[in-house]
Amino acid sequence: MKLAAKTAIFVIIAISLLLGCAHQNTGVLPPVSLPNEIFSIPGTNSYGTARVGLFAFSGPDYARDMGPIASQILCNKLQKTRAFREVVYQPAILNMTIGNLINVARIKRYDLIITGKLLHYFEGSALEASSVIEEVRVIRVRGGKPRILWHAKASETGFPVPSKDFIFFLSEGKPAPSPDTLMQINAEKFCKMILTLPPRE
Repeated sequence: MKLAAKTAIFVIIAISLLLGCAHQNTGVLPPVSLPNEIFSIPGTNSYGTARVGLFAFSGPDYARDMGPIASQILCNKLQKTRAFREVVYQPAILNMTIGNLINVARIKRYDLIITGKLLHYFEGSALEASSVIEEVRVIRVRGGKPRILWHAKASETGFPVPSKDFIFFLSEGKPAPSPDTLMQINAEKFCKMILTLPPRE
């Protein structure tokens, strides 16, 4: 009787440990950090009440349509976090040079503009990782000479989860997360960078 009870307890512990290993292997992405490379950041954040125009990002030659999607994702995140008083999405226009964007921003009475590039875009699979790299600039266009406030690059990679054959069961694998999911994470990184500096009273 004692031997049977000990065996049952041992089996329960072994199954719990195996389930714990399987649970850790679910492909959960790490917590959001700051962008991987920050090139410029203002000394203080006095832009919480700014009206911001966010222009469509350019994309790589092989995924041009993905640039505007990345910028729309960032716009949605900025609106939700209330990093600025107002963020208005501006679709791509014919002349996307900085000089022309600044002129458009002044006509529309924006305090700041946000421009960016989707530098790399790769959709993974059950065998390959997904990856995206984005670069963003926040530029002050009112109150003096135009000036870059924030300039950063964020990259994110999401790996597939292979299936594993345990003693008692087979854990199901998962494909790599979609590039859209990775762009959401990059957008959170950019928002966190802006919100890291508390607004100046």
